[in-house]
Amino acid sequence: MLSDILSALVCMTVTLLVSFPLAGPLKRHPWAFYLAAGAVTAVYLWYRQTGTYVPGIQFIIDTMQKGYLASFFLMIVMFTGALDEDSTARRTLQPIRAELSIVSFILVIGHVAAFLPAYLPHLSRVLSTHSYVAVSLALALALTALYALLSLLSLRALRHRMPYRVWKGIQRLAYLMVVLLYLHILLTVGHAAVTGKTDDAKVAMVVYTLVGLSYLFLRTRKSLRDKKRRAAERSQAAREPLGADNPKLAGRPR
Repeated sequence: MLSDILSALVCMTVTLLVSFPLAGPLKRHPWAFYLAAGAVTAVYLWYRQTGTYVPGIQFIIDTMQKGYLASFFLMIVMFTGALDEDSTARRTLQPIRAELSIVSFILVIGHVAAFLPAYLPHLSRVLSTHSYVAVSLALALALTALYALLSLLSLRALRHRMPYRVWKGIQRLAYLMVVLLYLHILLTVGHAAVTGKTDDAKVAMVVYTLVGLSYLFLRTRKSLRDKKRRAAERSQAAREPLGADNPKLAGRPR
């Protein structure tokens, strides 16, 4: 259990370091970070394929297998949208949300590539049982498709070719993706935690639940504040006098 707690804390630290002190380099040289994430993914897949133990990489194996790094980078992206517009954290993170989401997707490729082949040969049997495994697998497939779509559209070359309203509308699917991610975790890690199979599963379930509740709280608070601000602006506009003193009417013929 202690090792899993440390793994989660180290992954959180890594994501925060990349998101804040390294925000400038990430924005200027995103491909360096993409290659680093790809290297971590390649090491993990190589280990899964060969089973060769190399001293010093066990931490990478553990974090990739649990999906911590990919999930925490995704959470940074989502939490940014839940922060107040004028907050320092929001101003720092907003310009690099696209780059963080791509890093997250590259890291999740290793998680998907390692586990999906184990389920696909037994797909028909899994689906026929109508078990939690079948539902979890269906969620994982839908989640992967959304992950790929949103991450690809975060690339500058594609993002700038699309009308902003269309791109923004598609990006709202990120909220659905977060819900699917938590449900997937609930059905896999949560099942192991409830049945008491491993202490690591209990730690992971607590970590993801706390992160999810924190995001829900911040997003709800921001929505309420934005609603209140818009109502105040409408009220202020309604009280504005007509005539030359009204900037919206200034310059119009009388």
